[in-house]
Amino acid sequence: MQLQDLEIYVQLYEQHSINRVAKLMGFAQSNITARLHAIETEFDVELFTRSYQGITPTKNGEQFYQYAQSVLSATRKVRAQMKPSVVSKRRIVMSQLLFNLLVVKQKQYPLAQNTFDLLSSTEILALSNSHADLVITYANFNPSGYQEIATDYLSASFVVASGQEEDGQLPYLVNRDRHCPFRARTLRRLNHNMTNIQEIDSWDSIIKLVKNGLGIALLPDYLTASDDFKRIDSKHRFKVPYATFKKVSQ
Repeated sequence: MQLQDLEIYVQLYEQHSINRVAKLMGFAQSNITARLHAIETEFDVELFTRSYQGITPTKNGEQFYQYAQSVLSATRKVRAQMKPSVVSKRRIVMSQLLFNLLVVKQKQYPLAQNTFDLLSSTEILALSNSHADLVITYANFNPSGYQEIATDYLSASFVVASGQEEDGQLPYLVNRDRHCPFRARTLRRLNHNMTNIQEIDSWDSIIKLVKNGLGIALLPDYLTASDDFKRIDSKHRFKVPYATFKKVSQ
């Protein structure tokens, strides 16, 4: 068993979802399942019970969580003592659209000083006891252990490809994330009629589809400032609020 196995276990215990942990840690779901199975085999115990709702720790699982936490904490202390000059990177959780704005465009959070987990609003809402130092989201995020330190908003508009008109034939493109504010505002525009709605998993795909004249979408103005896009309703812009939360020292 390796230290990374303990890190995976801690995430499984806190997230209650193999799929969510796979996304958070950048592994295939089958890899996470195999690592958990290896731990259970080595200790000859069942650490979680499985159901359609996710995974739930057994009593042995709760005991193993305390063990994993103690080992990882001790390891971090030893590493800090051996390399006192090394400054650990700050871990930040945010959505893809906010990452494109704050990190790529505005360069507020340098890659050399931070690591990033890009999650949907639904996944951010499900976080509990997160190890993230900052959470930046438009989701209604308010767990214990975090303090809101800043608020701002994304200005957004409904757009089509440049030179194109809203003709009733183009579908409205929305993210599948049920807690996405861009999705919610689009559904309100259409009175929640799903007839002309197309759900797409990827923001990059939504942007490309609109740029190629294959759909309409509500997108942040920073993405649509080029000549590739045209607002279909120049009088109405939307302000999508988001907030920054900082982990409070225990």
